[in-house]
Amino acid sequence: MDVQRLVSAFVMIITILSAIIFLPSSFLLAFVAFIVGVSNWEFFRLRFSFLVSILASIALALLMIFTTSSGSFYYLLLLSMFLWILLGILTISFPHSKEFVQNSALTWLSGLIIHLSFWYSISFIISQSASDFQVYNIEGRYLLVLIISLSALTDTLAYFGGRRFGKRKFLKNVSPNKTLEGFLIAIGTVPIIFTILFSFITNLPTSSLFIIFLITCLFSVLGDAAASLFKRVAGVKDSSNLIPGHGGVFDRIDSHLAAVPLFIFISLTIF
Repeated sequence: MDVQRLVSAFVMIITILSAIIFLPSSFLLAFVAFIVGVSNWEFFRLRFSFLVSILASIALALLMIFTTSSGSFYYLLLLSMFLWILLGILTISFPHSKEFVQNSALTWLSGLIIHLSFWYSISFIISQSASDFQVYNIEGRYLLVLIISLSALTDTLAYFGGRRFGKRKFLKNVSPNKTLEGFLIAIGTVPIIFTILFSFITNLPTSSLFIIFLITCLFSVLGDAAASLFKRVAGVKDSSNLIPGHGGVFDRIDSHLAAVPLFIFISLTIF
């Protein structure tokens, strides 16, 4: 399983990096839309029938088409942030929150909002030039690689750090394999690494960079934990078996679903 997991991870990394760097914007947006659509369908399949999940995907597609106003984008991100915080509270308080998490309205709201805000965040990044992100002094596509790398490294260090040094369970009622040591290693290491690397290409104070990366890492962990919450309530380990050794698309992008919108929200709010 470890070999299968590594091979799948390598293929995913090459595919995603190649798509981000080389695909024309229209094809890249179509590729992202496909990934978001599959993840959304998997999310709803955790609770609902095949037909209802298809209807949820249609609803998401309609929202992606008709909610394109730049003015509404910021408020969508704000709503997304409040939703992620709520999901964090529900995750920490599980299983006492189980009845509330099982509410169909929360499932619909969560599924559509987190995927819609992720989609528009990616679209926003792809459409920007280096001048639009002049505060970071980096072109949009490479900024996207940076954010994805940040949340991916957070997840990786938490996983391997937990396996090597983990003794105390972290959120054991939701995800028993996660450890406090793994969490602390990831949160304590990743923001420092990215702050040092990024300090060479931006004039932002290192303290500001560190805070931005730290909060993004925390939301990355939150995204992964919230996904585990919904899977725990559904009584499954993975959202699907689409990716060998990794589960489904939702399982692979859960941390990015929270981290990418949060990063863009902070950037638009502060800068």
